[in-house]
Amino acid sequence: MAVDRIAGECRVMFAFEVGFAIDLARATARMPAGAREALPSSRRLPADCDFTHTPLRVAVTRRSVPIAAWNTAADAEATIYEFGAISIAFRIPLAGPIPSLRGLAPALWNNAALATEARAAVEELMRELGDAITRPELRATAEDFVIFSVDPASVADPSVDAMGAADLAALLRLEDGALSADSARDAVANPISYGPRDLVLVDWAAALVVDAEPAATLAVLEFANVQLVELKHLDTELDRGLDQVWSMLNDRSLFSRFRLRANLRRLAELELEGAALFDSVSNALKLFGDQHLARVQRAASHRFRIDDWERSIARKLSTLASLSERLEARQSQYRSELLEWIIIALIAFEIVQALW
Repeated sequence: MAVDRIAGECRVMFAFEVGFAIDLARATARMPAGAREALPSSRRLPADCDFTHTPLRVAVTRRSVPIAAWNTAADAEATIYEFGAISIAFRIPLAGPIPSLRGLAPALWNNAALATEARAAVEELMRELGDAITRPELRATAEDFVIFSVDPASVADPSVDAMGAADLAALLRLEDGALSADSARDAVANPISYGPRDLVLVDWAAALVVDAEPAATLAVLEFANVQLVELKHLDTELDRGLDQVWSMLNDRSLFSRFRLRANLRRLAELELEGAALFDSVSNALKLFGDQHLARVQRAASHRFRIDDWERSIARKLSTLASLSERLEARQSQYRSELLEWIIIALIAFEIVQALW
């Protein structure tokens, strides 16, 4: 049965890295009215499904941004994470047949106006948070992700075939043109359903959520996008750290031995901070008791290649640990050589003193 008109909203999310960490208790004290649970309570959501440190979610007022024939709502939403990330979500009310949304989807691809508005919102939040942010620094890059949230009451049959696989694939890829058969099949290859009236499709650019209670699913997908920007940031920092370590190892200058202790201290700090951030991002969300949300999280991780980023970071952390051991061995060698020269000098002094 064909779908006549769908109702719902499009959520455009931008994730930013803003600092090393955010004190959520101090942040909540400064914006207490906006705090609420990250995973809203649901009759099917077990008690052990939640964030290790529940993010702070606040409403922010922004100007309406025109996008093709649509406009964003004046109220946006900011989610503040303990590990130093902020996500801004804009809402666009939807109404109409799915093919008509193919004019909206490509306009959302790398939308500069929305990205600028999101960055301005984050800058305002950072000023409000102040010293609640440890080592504040707004990174130049952000990760965006689009979610089309559809009310199941407006859908006669929430299945891929009934809603149109080709239209859904173009929507998920934010394309206005036709996709190849292979691309279309890949985009809608893994539909996820909890009941007969819901559907989740996740791709690398966008997702479709048909659910009467979509808040928990939206929170999981938003976290996956935040996780991606954090892992990319950490991977870049580790690359920069490894470049510095190689410079340390290849330093053959006269004073290299005297700089070794300071270099080892910087290396240890980089290694500890990287491991701490990696652990906090990877273990921030626990979904042990909810198989449906766990499947949604796995689908997002697969599309975002989270496992590949985590393996890359783990490998670089291991390399840092190995290089740290080499530098420590070199420092021990320098100490041994220095002690040997001191002993030789003392022996020579004793001989000279005896002869004198």
